[in-house]
Amino acid sequence: MTVNSGATRHQRGSGAEFLVSVAQIAKAPGSRREVRFAGELDGLEVSGSSVPVGDLVEVAVVLESVSEGILVTGTVRTRFVGECRRCLGPAGGELVVALRELCTENPTDEESYPLGTGVLDLAPIVHDACILALPLAPLCSEECRGICPECGANRNLEQCSCVLAGDPRWGALNLLYGSETTRSRDEASARDE
Repeated sequence: MTVNSGATRHQRGSGAEFLVSVAQIAKAPGSRREVRFAGELDGLEVSGSSVPVGDLVEVAVVLESVSEGILVTGTVRTRFVGECRRCLGPAGGELVVALRELCTENPTDEESYPLGTGVLDLAPIVHDACILALPLAPLCSEECRGICPECGANRNLEQCSCVLAGDPRWGALNLLYGSETTRSRDEASARDE
């Protein structure tokens, strides 16, 4: 098992901690190597959330020599932050991503990553996995009540007295629902008498 500790700030794919020697296992199909390290990656952001600049991305993978190249399986773990889609307050959490990617010497399609001569750069794999897992519209919590559309109060922090008007497009259904409720109450009252 290899453990790389010192992490330095770098551009995607240029950090030494993401470069792993695979010369030994590439020569022996079926051989495996465990790799664990933590490092920084820039550019981990989507429209609604991001990995904070300076935060470490923890990588725990197994590199396995297969006939096509090197198979990378394991887990990537870091934290993310963003803006809650309901109340616009801070949102965040832990990002845990499972990896299973193939690296080949001559990738001919988008289903594999390039394998350098004796060296594998895990940064593009980790970067892509994090980008795909980051939430586009995070929530501060599943119970978030959001912002009142009338007065703008954060309903998680204060109770407003606004009465929300119904959508006029559903007016006919609301009338039907109201008459059904009235009819049901009248029938229940008649049975009780």
